[in-house]
Amino acid sequence: MIIILGLLILFVQGQNEVKVSFNELESPVSNIYWCGSSVVFTKDDETIEQTHQESRKVLFILTDKGRIWRSADYGSTWLDETKSWEKMEPENKQLQFESIHISPADSRVIFFFGSNGISYKSKNCGRTYTRFSHSEDLYDFKLNKMDPQWIMAFKDKPCGKNDNNCKDFYKKSIYVTEDGGETWKSALNYVRDAAWDKLLQYQLIPDQRIIVCHMKEGKSVISYSDDYFTTIQTMQENALGFFQTSHYIFVLTTGEDGETGYELLIAPAYLDKFQPQPVQLPIPLNQHTFTILDTSEGQIFLSVSHKEENQRLTNVYVSDFRGFKFTLSLLHNVRSLDTGNCDFERMLGMEGVYVANVFDHQEVEKSKSRSSITPATLELYKKTFISYDRGGQWHPLKAPEIDSKGDEIQCSGDCSLHLKGRTEANQNPLYSSQNAPGVSIGVGNTGLYLTQKDHEVNTYLTRDGGHQWFEIRKGSHMYEIGDRGGLIVMGQDDKPINKVIYSWDQGFSWEEVKISEKEFEILNIVTEPSNMEQKFILYGQSRSQENQLKGYVVALNFQTLHQRVCSGAWDPTMPESDYEFWIPKNFESGKCLFGRKIKYIRRKREAKCFNQEEIDKKFFIETCPCIEDDWECDFGFYRKIEGGPCVPIADKFEEDDTPDLLKPPVNCKQTYMKTQGYRKVSGDYCQGGIDLSPVETPCPNTQTNNTSFNNTEIPNIDIQQPQISKPQIKIPQTQYNNSQKQYSYLWYVVAFLGVIIVILFLKDKIMKIFSSKPPKKSSSYMEKGNYEQLKLFSGNDEDDEAGL
Repeated sequence: MIIILGLLILFVQGQNEVKVSFNELESPVSNIYWCGSSVVFTKDDETIEQTHQESRKVLFILTDKGRIWRSADYGSTWLDETKSWEKMEPENKQLQFESIHISPADSRVIFFFGSNGISYKSKNCGRTYTRFSHSEDLYDFKLNKMDPQWIMAFKDKPCGKNDNNCKDFYKKSIYVTEDGGETWKSALNYVRDAAWDKLLQYQLIPDQRIIVCHMKEGKSVISYSDDYFTTIQTMQENALGFFQTSHYIFVLTTGEDGETGYELLIAPAYLDKFQPQPVQLPIPLNQHTFTILDTSEGQIFLSVSHKEENQRLTNVYVSDFRGFKFTLSLLHNVRSLDTGNCDFERMLGMEGVYVANVFDHQEVEKSKSRSSITPATLELYKKTFISYDRGGQWHPLKAPEIDSKGDEIQCSGDCSLHLKGRTEANQNPLYSSQNAPGVSIGVGNTGLYLTQKDHEVNTYLTRDGGHQWFEIRKGSHMYEIGDRGGLIVMGQDDKPINKVIYSWDQGFSWEEVKISEKEFEILNIVTEPSNMEQKFILYGQSRSQENQLKGYVVALNFQTLHQRVCSGAWDPTMPESDYEFWIPKNFESGKCLFGRKIKYIRRKREAKCFNQEEIDKKFFIETCPCIEDDWECDFGFYRKIEGGPCVPIADKFEEDDTPDLLKPPVNCKQTYMKTQGYRKVSGDYCQGGIDLSPVETPCPNTQTNNTSFNNTEIPNIDIQQPQISKPQIKIPQTQYNNSQKQYSYLWYVVAFLGVIIVILFLKDKIMKIFSSKPPKKSSSYMEKGNYEQLKLFSGNDEDDEAGL
């Protein structure tokens, strides 16, 4: 018999009303999980789409006291699974669970790892369970994304006498299982960290590949193994850590002298071709911390904390298309000392749009001179900026003209809108969804700086990618987006409440829903990870009379409103259509971003209907001529936050080894390519128009009429060209006379025809060979040539973020 401990109350049961289900738990919610969902988020910052899904999502909750709760009706009722499991234990042994993991290989498979060595698993989202036991010392479980039965975990191992490999931070041992936790075997000792290779889905990568930072012969190294460390391949010595994305692998090493700062190496994520390159930064200062902000659009955004007295000051750099050479994008970005996170967010659903908080530059200089501002009071001088060109230029957020009550907002001069970031104590950062292009919600204020007073903040929304902002509600709120941006649910989070509000028109109007008799503190509002549902889960907490924290879970079902289904997606130009065409714009309101004009089909703001069809598609319109926004500062140059041209970075940082790229190369012979201070934004498609690429320039004291040059003597200045189907490869050519040219062309024609004949002759045999054994995994990750390598660096992928 399963006992339902939660107190269920249905506040609204009538027709055409929001259905509210309230449940009380023994302690607050630690986290909530969707089993059988369309995507799985792993603890290693991967977002993995699923082919196996449950038609009816099953929810699981892990509470602060380590209890497991399950709901098969989207949160309307909850079953205490821990209670039923304890009844099957000898003497009703008390169980406590530390973590829940949904398999990235199959979202229907879920594991519940217990703190006392007793764990449970299910292959069907909890319809049946299997109990298994393991060592109590195992922790930090990591699931393989190719096989749901393969798991890696760690166990601390005490050091023995005269053990040179057993040092601080290297006392872990790796354990692996291939039967879902039934049996475990030790794989490797003296480990600092380890992870499954993030490229396991490709044919060339063995499913068992593990990357590890460990001690080997008294040295810290990065290695990988394809057979649980029976054999091992050492990649990098003197390494302190690593982080892998689907595009790159980052390796942190000690400085050359072992004392002054650290060095970050970058290489393609394909480990068999590991050839790391040091990060090339334009500022020659010792680097002490690195935070990888984003790699989702091919470029790398990297936050670097140099040798600053105030470690909350960081610089944001953006890479070229290869990922090695970085240019300065943003000075004095706000960073958390506790987590390493930075106030730097990508606006999901939009290409190349980022929002960041910085410390005011003038106040930073005062802080450094200690004239009047201290590092502590520097917190009062945060500002918010937005970029529409992947960090090339940054602009203040335009403040709304009227507030949510219709009154005029007094904001002129340097006054602008500022939003809270993820470094705030009460985190409520900018929120957006991939399935709601252009829509973002945040909490902040208008003025000169971001306020530190909670009662001065309000909630704001944009639906055009950050150009125009609306104050949609007074005060700070928790929020969630559903129905592909068509439905927003919010609850005030700065005081206990028993009501929430929702909007069908993105904040134009609001309806109120009572969710409980008692008031409590809201901790979060969530929906299924795809943000396509009309069902939401809200959870919070309050203290009882005995001073015990109680947890509350509220399910909100908007399908019971029986709202009509949107129509007219096939022709948004029709007046009666519920949809519209929307074209994203750059900062100057031009309808070209990254050299292309793109339009989306999305639901109109005023159309109050369910957006059930997946129609938020984008369509290519045309290629645009290049404008200044298509160019970012070249290596060794930077642009002030206030705007203006790119200027040599040596003008700001008076270091002896600051690069001066305006000088000709040392061995300049005839001509060299002189930078104009700009390089094409990575992934930009513009053609013609403004050309700010390097200019061929005669060497000093050299007179020549010959405009040709030797490629080996050109300084390494990378200009990203528009992405096309094949790369343009420059091949040195010898000058021929006319007869030689004609003979050469004839030879090429004959050779080409010969190749075609051979291919046609062998066609059937080749097809038989390749069709006899179809690959079980994707084979697209092949390093056969420059084209596939460039594709790897320019594709879209998840938003990875980690501090190294």
